Amino acid sequence: MKNQNVLIIIISICLSSSFYVGANQGGGKHLVLNLVGSGDMYESLVPDIDGDNLDDPAICFDVELVNLKNQQVIGTATDCLSNITPIGSGLALVGTSYFYMPNGTLITRGSTTVQPVLHPTVTPDGQNITHITGASIGGNSIIGSTGRFKNATGTARLSGMVDMTNFTGTVGDPIVFDCLFIIDLD
Repeated sequence: MKNQNVLIIIISICLSSSFYVGANQGGGKHLVLNLVGSGDMYESLVPDIDGDNLDDPAICFDVELVNLKNQQVIGTATDCLSNITPIGSGLALVGTSYFYMPNGTLITRGSTTVQPVLHPTVTPDGQNITHITGASIGGNSIIGSTGRFKNATGTARLSGMVDMTNFTGTVGDPIVFDCLFIIDLD
């Protein structure tokens, strides 16, 4: 119950201090995007990570993109994970996230940490959570954009929760996402 109350407080703070994508289905300068749902793993390529001018392999998951203000679906998102390295009980990885909205697409990249939860954690919707995720990059974290976001630059921060109960690393395995991305456009 305490975890649910803390989560509700955190979400309320985000809601009260932000402009949201959704009302105009294309955003402003401060976007709060919620990737929600279960996505099945598939293999794909993401734009060059290591500087060799070749796309890099990733495992990806497609989920809904939700407007926190009114809980309406405003698009889809693809979260792609590369360079996955076990460290202690957690993982370090490179996350490349695609946000597909009616007025354009944003692609962000960040160094992400994934750690097992230390206390039983459940979302307000009753979804058990096994891992907490986070990333923040100084400088520009937008690596691609189209439409109203064309040539955009800015920063992105991830604070998320995932359920990896049924994930073994095999194509088709699901991960359940409830991840908040805060993107500040320059």
